[in-house]
Amino acid sequence: MLKEFSCGAVIYKMKNDNPLFLLVNSKQSGTWGFPKGHIENGESETETARREIFEETGIKNIEFIKNFRQEDVYIIDGAASRKDERQAEKHSIYFLASALEDALDFDKNEILELKWVNINQAQDLLSFANQKKIINSAYNFIGGQYEQSAFKRQCFSVNCKL
Repeated sequence: MLKEFSCGAVIYKMKNDNPLFLLVNSKQSGTWGFPKGHIENGESETETARREIFEETGIKNIEFIKNFRQEDVYIIDGAASRKDERQAEKHSIYFLASALEDALDFDKNEILELKWVNINQAQDLLSFANQKKIINSAYNFIGGQYEQSAFKRQCFSVNCKL
């Protein structure tokens, strides 16, 4: 079976001690998810993620958060890179990245819309269960980075939809 590899990131920014996540609505599928794309020859995983984030969102200035790497593996029909294969095993690798600037312009050929959302809105918008698990992991990871913040106190004092 053919294997395909893509890299991207869960992008966030802090607002009032709470993370907002950037989701993209794919023009091709109409689904909400994270910016990602195929690895090009010679690129590392993070180089691919950085390029795809810039191409799809216009954000150039990001900071990858250490020790966060999630891999989503699933089967797709109609492999993009080979027409003679009926199915492919797709590996989507996601990092966690802090946006140091706002989304300026996005690729209107690939993306219908960008949206900054909180964790509950993200859960409602994301199209696939695996993406919801990844954003929950990112949310919890961010909470660990901000242990003394209002975000951490709020998450554990309120019934967060995780």
